[in-house]
Amino acid sequence: MGGTQHAWVESPLQFLGVLEHAALPPRDLSASSMPIQSIVVHPRAGDAQLESTAAALHHDLERSGWLPHVEVSLERRVIPAGRFVEGGSWILGDPFSGQVQARLARAVPGELVLVDDGAITRHLADLLVAGKPLLRPGAGRARSPFTRLRRSLAEGASRVLRHAATQGRLEVTTYLAPDDPAVQQLRSIGARVRSHRFDVTRAHGRAARAVSEGAIVVLGTAAVADGTATAAEHLDWVAAIARRQPVAYAPHRREPAWMLRALSRLARVTLLSAPVPIELALAATSRPLTVVSRPSTALETLELVLRGSGSTIEFVPTSEVLA
Repeated sequence: MGGTQHAWVESPLQFLGVLEHAALPPRDLSASSMPIQSIVVHPRAGDAQLESTAAALHHDLERSGWLPHVEVSLERRVIPAGRFVEGGSWILGDPFSGQVQARLARAVPGELVLVDDGAITRHLADLLVAGKPLLRPGAGRARSPFTRLRRSLAEGASRVLRHAATQGRLEVTTYLAPDDPAVQQLRSIGARVRSHRFDVTRAHGRAARAVSEGAIVVLGTAAVADGTATAAEHLDWVAAIARRQPVAYAPHRREPAWMLRALSRLARVTLLSAPVPIELALAATSRPLTVVSRPSTALETLELVLRGSGSTIEFVPTSEVLA
């Protein structure tokens, strides 16, 4: 008999990663004790774009009949412990998540698949090879009791993943190319790594229907919310681009409402609705697009999603536009 694999996702890109994983050809099961017959995706509740992405793709998959072995569960605030059980088969999108690390401290999966949450996969590879705690860049510097707890969980998660890799129980599905240094690092510790090319995303893409002809697509950013850029700096950056060409602004899912209101008041800037991630919104376009962004994982993912469309994807530094 086959088993059920449970996936916990906390972002829209992680959700896409699970579907891309589900669409890959079955791997050699000789090393597996649990052939998988179905995948149940559990999206974390509380993120509006993740919830709308899950609903939209659930509808698409039901209508198309593609990936019939994938089921989308109701959103949950916390990881369902009754599904992510000791010895089970798990798919995780964010091994840096506090919820994920707390679950790994209580139950160790028999088999574990990690899917991308963007370029942080490279940071993950660095930490696993070095045997360091799984902390996000810049995290863990404070000395509060909460930070000490998070560090302890991060150390435990690193041990669990490294041990799973040495035993052949860790698989990583990624958009990174097979010759990417991070892929080689993961393989060096025993992880199986498979690459996808966003085939599912393109098949269900919205084809940039919301982008007006002649508009340049400017990607939103979490930099203001994270405090790594000021609101004034970002507004000036977008306004400078709009003076050259009309802008279709694709909000980042973590941009605050007040920031979006300020952006909407800029001349020649139109805000796109953001019910799905930008990869899904632009995929399957039949016309070339120009996409510009501050530093973002989307600079990499869109290169794959838009390949063959004649589109250009550019990193445009603030200093270059405002010069």
